[in-house]
Amino acid sequence: MSKRNNVVLLGIALVIVGLGILVSQIYPVKAEVGVPNTSDAKQIMAIMNRAYEVLGNASQTFNASEFPSIFIDTEDYKLTDQQQEVLAEILGVDVSEVKNVGYLTAMQVEYATKAHGAKLLQEAFQKAKAENRKLTSDEIQEIVKANHGQLPPGKSATTKKAVLTFESIEINGYKAVVKYDDGAALQEAILVRKQGKWFVASIVPIWVHY
Repeated sequence: MSKRNNVVLLGIALVIVGLGILVSQIYPVKAEVGVPNTSDAKQIMAIMNRAYEVLGNASQTFNASEFPSIFIDTEDYKLTDQQQEVLAEILGVDVSEVKNVGYLTAMQVEYATKAHGAKLLQEAFQKAKAENRKLTSDEIQEIVKANHGQLPPGKSATTKKAVLTFESIEINGYKAVVKYDDGAALQEAILVRKQGKWFVASIVPIWVHY
């Protein structure tokens, strides 16, 4: 092959490479984000499934004693102003003292409030039953007032185990972002690793579909 032909072929190759670079800049290729086959990803999925088991038990018993083994307080979970006001009232502190409250404390207080409301409701029902009458709307309002404005909950009607479908797990050092579907909503969870163990620092819905 002549030297001239070699130069022509080289020029064509450079043009093709140049066009490839240009196209990649205009239409960047995004790597698919999925669930990596790593020990960290497996631990994260296990702790998420365990979190739902613990929450399922708490919905029946209002017992939050296992929460510290699953959840953690970090800056990744932000309470709204309204949530801060309610939380401060429940804890009996100034709003400024709950500005940095994380997911663990928020969940503990939520279930403590549910437990308190359920206890008040049960006591009111027992009193009404002893007096052979129904619970009045005024009594319900008194319970709400005594329970920091929160409606007293009933125990969860189902014990069906949630099945989590994991869509993506992005791990960056000691933090992971997980997108998954729990059958009711597409959720995003943030987990952090502390002393070799992953903890759930936040769970927020992306899209509720039921």
